[in-house]
Amino acid sequence: MKRVLGLTIVLSVALMSTLMAQAGATPAGQAPMTKTTITSLADYSAKMKEIGSNNGMLGKAIQSGAAADAAKASAQLETLFKDVHAYWVEKKVDDAITFSANAVAAAQAISKAAAANDMMAATDARAKLASQCMGCHTAHREKTDAGFIMK
Repeated sequence: MKRVLGLTIVLSVALMSTLMAQAGATPAGQAPMTKTTITSLADYSAKMKEIGSNNGMLGKAIQSGAAADAAKASAQLETLFKDVHAYWVEKKVDDAITFSANAVAAAQAISKAAAANDMMAATDARAKLASQCMGCHTAHREKTDAGFIMK
């Protein structure tokens, strides 16, 4: 009986690993590998503007203690940053890949904190998100007379 149970567990783990690999699942804390919908610099700029807007809504929601609104904004940020992450993966830019993966993780942490109605934890996670944004902007964004361009 123990051998049958042991074999069942081993086969279950193997099957689960195969299914996760086929579904594109990734280890915890890493952004999933997806194909980006960003196909041009205009798309990228639009995505960044959407991130900025959602980040502003997130800040207001956290400050006012509106956990449901914070959860909604952070979920949208997670989706947006997953697309940004896929963009940088396709471009093979290592530091931007790291920044964007960390941004996804920070958005997930904000969602988790908002679900627990823990606005202090959400504030801390938002600060981590901001540091990822700033790091990537410093490395890959340049201000010109015409506006910002990617370096």
